[in-house]
Amino acid sequence: MGIPTLVTILLALLIGIGLRSIVRDWRKKFADDDTRAETQRKAQIQRNKQEVKSGGVVTLERGEDGVYRPGKD
Repeated sequence: MGIPTLVTILLALLIGIGLRSIVRDWRKKFADDDTRAETQRKAQIQRNKQEVKSGGVVTLERGEDGVYRPGKD
């Protein structure tokens, strides 16, 4: 086992450790983004439900002629 072999092994080890840390950081970043997107999606759904309950939403029904008009409530 010569010096070039040890240097190659050491270099491969350092590259492997570096790649692992990069992948770990990316996973954490994407997990944070996914959590943030999920929170925003839930908030949007909640706002939509509140709008429907407030009565400010008009339900449209498709007529025989294919045109959407307010429903007969």
